[in-house]
Order: sequence, then C-alpha cells, then structure tokens
Amino acid sequence: MLILQDIQIGYDQEILAKCVGHIAFAKAKFISIIGANGTGKSTLLRCMANGSHLLGGNVSLNGKSITQINLEELSQHVSILTTDRSISKSITVRQLLEISRAPYTNFLGSLAAADQEIIDKTLTDFELLDLQKRQLSTLSDGQLQRALIARSLVQDTDYILMDEPTNHLDIHHKAELLMLLKNHCQNQNRTIIFSSHEIAMATALADQVVYIHDGYIRFKSITEFKEKNILEQLFPSPFLSWEHGSYRLEPGKD
Repeated sequence: MLILQDIQIGYDQEILAKCVGHIAFAKAKFISIIGANGTGKSTLLRCMANGSHLLGGNVSLNGKSITQINLEELSQHVSILTTDRSISKSITVRQLLEISRAPYTNFLGSLAAADQEIIDKTLTDFELLDLQKRQLSTLSDGQLQRALIARSLVQDTDYILMDEPTNHLDIHHKAELLMLLKNHCQNQNRTIIFSSHEIAMATALADQVVYIHDGYIRFKSITEFKEKNILEQLFPSPFLSWEHGSYRLEPGKD
C-alpha cells in the first residue's frame, strides 16, 4: 500500500503543502487530485512517484520508505505520466511502449510473448493499433497524449500517477479516456491517482479525492467530498454555482 505520513512538499526548503496524519491509497481505486493552480498537485505526484520534493514526513510503499527502494524495484510498482513531453520523437508508438516494459525484460532487453500481448492489448484499448508504426513526431497532440498514457499503463504497476492525463484531448475523448482509466482500475486491480482540471468529469468518476487548499493536503471519499460541497471552498467565484461536483455559470452576478 502507498501511504503518505505527515508529509511536507515544496522547493528549496519552502513548504508548498503538507498533510497532517496519514493518507493510505488502497488498491483498485480511481483517485482524483484537485486544487487551484500552484497549490502543489504536480509536486505531490512527483513526491509520491520517487520521493522528490519531500521536505518532511515519509512516503512508504508496502512498508518501505520510497526513498530507500531502488529504481528497478520502484518502477515495477509505481509509474508516472507527467506533462513533460521531452522524449525522442523519432521512435514509433510501439517502440515507446516496448521501452516501458524494460523493468520486466532480461539483461538483453528481450521482450517475451507476454510483454507483446500486454502491448497489443493496450494499443487496442487506446485506439493506437493503427498508429503503432508511426513515429511520435507524426502524431497529433491528442494521439501523442494517448500514446504517453498507454506507455504508463504498459509498465504494469500497482500505482499509476498521472498529471493532467486529459490534456490535448477534445471533450469527447476526455470523457472516453477517464472511463477507460476507471475501468482499467477495476479490471486490473490497480490504483490510478490523477490530477485534473476537468472537475465535473473527475468528481463524477472518482472513488476518492485528494484536495489541496490553504497549504494542506486532505483526503475524502467522493461522497463526503460532495456532501460537504468542498469544491465551492476550492474555487470560490461570484460567477460559479457549485452543486454535487458540477458547476453552473451565473453570468448575472458581479
């Protein structure tokens, strides 16, 4: 189990956000991270991935501090999709996914039949099968985003961390992707923790919510999150009316 214990995150010893007590992420959960810009959502994801930006407290995985786990072992349990796209665009979509199977290959880097099956299924699930031989440089923004998401899933980890996975997708594909990811959690017994600005979609599908507000990281079930109308606290605006995870524009207000 992935557990945050009294963590403080930030940069250059300046604390950006902290949690009091512990937050435990169980298996097979679809968990959204919500907060205003600059509150520390991306920083929190990176901290959970490898302990970076951890200024205090502890992140543990299966009872062991994440900073004490070697990279090979950690990469078999936790994968992360960041907003950084600095990757060689000369490789193909399939090669991108093959590279992500590295934690499970032998010293020669040879892929077994089981690896190829996982890659084929992921390519199919994310509508990338017809694009598998295309170089990344030839893809549209939306196609590249789906390929990067597929890469993080092919790594076959217990915990999959995603920073704005619906970036570069139109509204139809945003909804489709989040549904695919939620089904992946349930069918594969994995936990996906993702940040998102698609508030209505995220809260409609999430099992639990991590939210960051006033420098504190808190954790609620989706039911409690909605019942307490926490979104109105996170995004106060005279132009928005929040109810049950959705918002309505109030153009007449000022």
